[in-house]
Amino acid sequence: MDRLPPAIQVWFRERSKSGVYPRAAQAKDGAWLHVLLLDSLRDKADVLRETIFRVGAGPEIVESGTPNAESSSDRPKQVLTASGRRLLAYPTWLVSRSAVRLRTFPSFFGLGFKIWASKFDLGGGFWKFFASDFFFDLGMYVFFVLYNLYLLDRGVKENIVGLIASASAVGGIAGAIPAGLIAHRFGMRKALLTCLTMVPLIFALRSIVSNEVLLIVLAFLGGFFITIWAVCISPALAQLTNERNRPVGFSTMFSSGIAIGILGGQVGGRLPGWLGTLASTTSPERTKQLALLVACAFVAIGAFFVSRIKFSSAPANERRVYPTGRFIKRYLAAIAFWTLAGATFDPFYNVYFSQYLHMSVQQIGSIYSYAQLSQVLAIMATPFIFRKLGMVDGIVYLQIGAAITLGALAFCSRVPTASVVYVGYMALHWMTEPGILLFLMNQVAPEERTGASALNFLVINIASAMAAAAAGASFTKFGYPLVLTAASIVGLAAAFFFRLMVGEREHGRIPDASLSSRPIL
Repeated sequence: MDRLPPAIQVWFRERSKSGVYPRAAQAKDGAWLHVLLLDSLRDKADVLRETIFRVGAGPEIVESGTPNAESSSDRPKQVLTASGRRLLAYPTWLVSRSAVRLRTFPSFFGLGFKIWASKFDLGGGFWKFFASDFFFDLGMYVFFVLYNLYLLDRGVKENIVGLIASASAVGGIAGAIPAGLIAHRFGMRKALLTCLTMVPLIFALRSIVSNEVLLIVLAFLGGFFITIWAVCISPALAQLTNERNRPVGFSTMFSSGIAIGILGGQVGGRLPGWLGTLASTTSPERTKQLALLVACAFVAIGAFFVSRIKFSSAPANERRVYPTGRFIKRYLAAIAFWTLAGATFDPFYNVYFSQYLHMSVQQIGSIYSYAQLSQVLAIMATPFIFRKLGMVDGIVYLQIGAAITLGALAFCSRVPTASVVYVGYMALHWMTEPGILLFLMNQVAPEERTGASALNFLVINIASAMAAAAAGASFTKFGYPLVLTAASIVGLAAAFFFRLMVGEREHGRIPDASLSSRPIL
């Protein structure tokens, strides 16, 4: 039994007693064991098709009696009644059987998911962290879809929006090093719980206060504490996975985070309208404010799941937290240059659609959702790109494509064209993130991962602060086309600079195991 494949062992662990103590919800679970014991894909499909779609041979129709031969006038009525009973018997039976079958589907497919996931050997700690990340990402997506639009409703101009975005990035600068130290000193779980406690509180205050100075201060504090999550996510995943399943864990977490953006965009675009139906006299500004508070509640739910994860403690004799050397310096220089291009536009995408193209909140949410869907589809193609070109060259080509599409936005004056170009830009831009972080984690020692992640996000936030402040003022003074064209040129230069700085580290391409089929959840 111990030598059986992990998937079969999962079946016995979950359902070995279902035949002894049968329950209706588990009536078809034995089909999964049949599937696991078969070799032919066609045979496996036949078993599943038979299990899912077959409902039986049909009902047994019992005649209630024979027509009375002496009552010839009643005979047609009796024949018609019998025929009607026969016509209704099968549809009635089919509906009742289908209802019983549908009732077993959650348990049946839930077991199938556990069996499928067992081949990746991702433990319970990973899935708890996955659940926490789900609520954190959902809340943040909804918040950032609506927040700038909420500020515009209150009469805030683009230059102030730029200062708020810059303050958030400066908070990330201030929080990057302390985040690594907190995780190293107090442990990963306490660091993450600190983030999931303070972020909802601060972001809720950002939705309530109206003073511009306080908004900038709260943006700084929000950036400070949210950086803990950005710094800790990579080393936390490294702890919750092993050498064999780490690439799968990274790609699952990051691709699902993008997929959550699909839901976040749709919820963010529609949540103010849903809340407005509860009180028809509520203003658009008020409904957006309530939606922002709901988003903060989503983030707070993630703390429950993190509190149930047991992370390993850092070695007592570990001294060097932050990596040093030629590689990390060249990598940080390259990532800073690349961030300057993206951070020029990313904080202002909803302002661009609202002020420049005059789109509604629901349209902006839908486009953002489509952009997230495009990222999910695009990230499925990255294994082929990295396998063909290598990790660094693959990232560089994606950066070039993102820079070109960013420049194309400068020449879009119609909503359909701009929407398509934006979806392409988001797909190319953000599909590089899992590859960049995995590349960084693979190039530093295990004890340096938290420090490397902290330095990475420190540099990203410095570059983002500079770009956001400059872009906010530039959009107001020069307009969107000129600024986006300049950002595109910077992005193209950054892509070639990235290749120059870190390309020499590609002495070994990423193993095929890490580029195999990656689940999109």
